[in-house]
Amino acid sequence: MLSWIPPTLRLPLAAGLIIFVVAVGTTQVALRFEAREAESQVRRVGQVYLDGLVTAARPALEAGDLAELSRLFALAFAEQRGISERALFAFDPEGGLLARVGDPALRHDPAPGPLREAFRIDAQAGVAWVSRRVEPGPGFVLLAALDFRDVLDARRRLVIAVVLVDLVIAAACALLAYGLLNRLNRPVVTMVRELEAASAGVPAPLPEATIAAADARIRPIYGAFNRMVGAMREREQLAAELAEKEQAAALGRLAATIAHEVRNPLGGLATAVSTIRRFGADAEVRTESLGLLERGIETLDRLVTSTLNLYRPEQERRLTRTDFEDLERLVRPAAEKHGVALEWDIAVPASLALGAVGVRQVLLNLLLNACAASPAGGRVGLAARVEDGALVCIVTDQGGGMDPRNAEWLEAGRMPASGSRRLGMDVVVSMLGSLAGRASVASDPAHGTTIRVAIPLEAGA
Repeated sequence: MLSWIPPTLRLPLAAGLIIFVVAVGTTQVALRFEAREAESQVRRVGQVYLDGLVTAARPALEAGDLAELSRLFALAFAEQRGISERALFAFDPEGGLLARVGDPALRHDPAPGPLREAFRIDAQAGVAWVSRRVEPGPGFVLLAALDFRDVLDARRRLVIAVVLVDLVIAAACALLAYGLLNRLNRPVVTMVRELEAASAGVPAPLPEATIAAADARIRPIYGAFNRMVGAMREREQLAAELAEKEQAAALGRLAATIAHEVRNPLGGLATAVSTIRRFGADAEVRTESLGLLERGIETLDRLVTSTLNLYRPEQERRLTRTDFEDLERLVRPAAEKHGVALEWDIAVPASLALGAVGVRQVLLNLLLNACAASPAGGRVGLAARVEDGALVCIVTDQGGGMDPRNAEWLEAGRMPASGSRRLGMDVVVSMLGSLAGRASVASDPAHGTTIRVAIPLEAGA
């Protein structure tokens, strides 16, 4: 119900609303009790009035002297200093009217109500009906319509005044509670604001002035937040250093492998060169030596190419969900450098039947390229899931679109033998080939690039 209200305002608003409702509700309950008490007092006043009237009218009723009864009613109407009568009635035991004095507009039908009820207030007419059966005796009934208009008007004015005052006091208390809780909630507001700012980039520690101005019990919380920010920055720095070390280690292993494999045929090639120098005049020897050099150079080219394309560390481990978390840490320094945000949507099992290094290398190159291509304030995303026995990864950016030639080479799964080439794209294409993976590219200069990579789960496992 309060989802549209900012979280930092929900508690103060809820508290103020509760105080307002409670204050108004308790006043309404009190007014109901007051109304019942007022009605009880009117009932008692009416019965006191009938006490004197019954005492004076009993002899005339028992004697059946209706003239005397009418005279007594007229005498009662002559005295209006206390309670004012609007009408007086006398009924026989069967409900027949014996005598009546007062306002002729007041109805006196004994059947529907007044005679069956000892007391009733007609607020619309401003009349209190009170009745009394004369006992002991044959059961005569006296009915009086007492004028309570002034009392009812005064009560209505009192109720309106009480309600208005109650609303003002309740609103004031609610505003006071809101202001007090909002003040007490300031540390939470500060923390929420800082955390929201941290979600858009590297979090910043709280200024010392803010910590010094805070309550003594809030300062440890601010201090803990600053320590958390320091730890996050240290972790980001370590992640960047780890990425650099991992890249350097991979390059070192690659260089060592190439050097080891290239050194073996160099002896034979050097012998062929020496033979040409010594016996180059002999056409047969020259042809044989040149052929050896040509084949040796071709072998070296294939060796270097295959090493670049198929290089794998020994005892490669399986890909896990942690690798995707590592990728986010490795890519974040580049994202912060270019001012872009990262969006991760990883829905894969804890472990996959794929080699971790190849997949990591493919995604790392694609994500770094996406960060470099996206403008400041843009977003780079990675979504991963398993579909139809394959790992499907989707890399998105908001850059100006991929070079059509690179997109063509990536989708074809091969790089050109010569011409313009990018080392990062070479690695991606080579690794995808070794993993039996396929890629598709959707590029639009206005909306960015989306690269979908599908790798069979058993590839390179």
